[in-house]
Amino acid sequence: MWTLTGFADEISPDLDEQVETLRAENMRWLELRGVWDTNVLDLTDEQVERTRQTLAEAGIGVSSIGSPIGKIGIEDDFAPHLERFHRAIELAHRFETPFIRIFSFFIPEGDDPARHRDAVIDRLGQLVAAAEGQNVTLLHENERHIYGDVPDRCVDILQAIDSPIFRAVWDPANFVLCGVQPHAEGYEQLRQYIA
Repeated sequence: MWTLTGFADEISPDLDEQVETLRAENMRWLELRGVWDTNVLDLTDEQVERTRQTLAEAGIGVSSIGSPIGKIGIEDDFAPHLERFHRAIELAHRFETPFIRIFSFFIPEGDDPARHRDAVIDRLGQLVAAAEGQNVTLLHENERHIYGDVPDRCVDILQAIDSPIFRAVWDPANFVLCGVQPHAEGYEQLRQYIA
């Protein structure tokens, strides 16, 4: 059974308008990425509680935390980003969702992604280690210009990390942006990892 869910901040930055539209469309889940023009990880505790209560009253659950973790350059300082990841875990618990979306770091334009593979695997491994025992699953999204933007590199990181708490998001539109025919090139490679 599929769970119909989506990024409600693409409806509006206003939480009430997001909820109203989701209810009108009979959707009972959202991927929480942002409200009030604020990324989910930057919400204050008061805003988190207000969001949590509003969603609960509307009968809408959070299917995943739509975090920006891994959306920094592979050569950027990782320590503050890893610290920020702990907020994503905290929010997954507060919103009672088992999933956190993450990314595999932007590669400098013109660089061979293979040159950055070891750093990508190391950083993803640190994220997975931080998530161990936290009852969350990290979902890698295949976004354009990150290491894992095409099927072969997505499979590479999933196999290298080889953890049941590190799985894949299937985002065919992002593959199209990379010149990949998603259903003909990649779905079968990634199918076993998709969560």
